[in-house]
Amino acid sequence: MPAVQTTYSATHARWVEGMNLNMEPSVVVTRLAEDAEGIGFGKVGVQGTADNQVVDSEATVKFVGIAVLDPTQPTGKYEQYSNVALMKKGVIVVQASVAVAVGDPVYYVPATGVLTNVSTSNTQIVGAQWDTSTSGAGLAALRLG
Repeated sequence: MPAVQTTYSATHARWVEGMNLNMEPSVVVTRLAEDAEGIGFGKVGVQGTADNQVVDSEATVKFVGIAVLDPTQPTGKYEQYSNVALMKKGVIVVQASVAVAVGDPVYYVPATGVLTNVSTSNTQIVGAQWDTSTSGAGLAALRLG
């Protein structure tokens, strides 16, 4: 039988996209992934066609939450028809597309779901703010609620 893994890192990554950052109380809801492409961990989820469905970011659709990391998902994301855990309140690790600062408001690009602190042509996540700073694009803590 061939080796499954032949190299190992001496240390684990500090953060992983979609990771629930701490033990503060959080609100996580479950919806079904509607789109064929599924939803990646730490990505924006918006309302799908049915009340219990969610899709990745699309223009003019209401924000539902950020997809929480689930290491049991075999492909590294929530596939179509999977139960998606979406954080509505709490602190989660996401990919910031630009340099952000603690307390900055959080916006996402409607067509792509990219997270930023830039308001121009983007949709604000009401009640959300950046909880850590970055010097450029990179992983950052996002506080919802």
